[in-house]
Amino acid sequence: MSGEPLLSEDELRALDRLRITRRRPTPTDQPGDWRTGRVGSGVLFADHRDYTPGDDLRYVDWNVYARLGHLVVKRFEIEENLELTLCVDRSLSMAGAKARAARRLAAALGYIALGRMDHVRLAFLPTVAGAPVELHRGKGRAGKFLAALEGTPDDGATAHGHDVARILSTTKRRGLAIVLSDFYEPQNLVASLAGLRTRGMDVVALHVLDTDDVDLTLGDSLLAVDRETGAEVKVDVTPTFLASLRATWHRRADSLERWCVGREIRYQRLEVHTPLWDVLAEMLGSGAAVGKAT
Repeated sequence: MSGEPLLSEDELRALDRLRITRRRPTPTDQPGDWRTGRVGSGVLFADHRDYTPGDDLRYVDWNVYARLGHLVVKRFEIEENLELTLCVDRSLSMAGAKARAARRLAAALGYIALGRMDHVRLAFLPTVAGAPVELHRGKGRAGKFLAALEGTPDDGATAHGHDVARILSTTKRRGLAIVLSDFYEPQNLVASLAGLRTRGMDVVALHVLDTDDVDLTLGDSLLAVDRETGAEVKVDVTPTFLASLRATWHRRADSLERWCVGREIRYQRLEVHTPLWDVLAEMLGSGAAVGKAT
């Protein structure tokens, strides 16, 4: 990886104004800063309901009774810690601009979560030697979290289905799982995303794309090498070949998006030349994992 930090000090300060969100509640006994939507005797006011005999009188809204003469009970929204699992593709097909873009976004998302006392589980695809997951919690762990993202090399071939099974074996909690990958091999991507979703996790697929992969020069003769397998093929860049390559490139992304939408997996494209803050703004606008701090 480049010697340049993934995130500058100015970027880290700006990230303190954001938070990680998710769509569905996940039961847990840990109090924290994450709104689940589950109603109970928590600390965030949700709404009222009519009083029924036997309700705890501590939760009667006497102000409403004084104004309207109607007994209602306050309901509250429980806050809980989020468990965020970041699955970062480090296979050789990601090497270069895609790896840098994916790790910068993963760094931003993890830093936001750590600042809100959420649990961050960092996992690489392929998994690294030893434990398949690093657990981080609290802003004091941000340095080690960022160092792991910066220092873990790109290596190995895509086997996301097998790797995600190892990652899932390390936790019994549901949570939010974000997979950052170029989804190089369709069968493995289906297995990995489906495995996370079957476990009941809220899943976001961030599809890392580099337009330079299909920005070839007409008339060139190239030796194309598969980074993961080493397979080689000679290619003449003709108008027909270039049109077919670009059409296939877009078709694969569109197909993945349709597959995700059909399985309640949030999908977003991460083009490597798009500034980080534009990506985060798009995630904020679409509700895909990022929200403003309250």
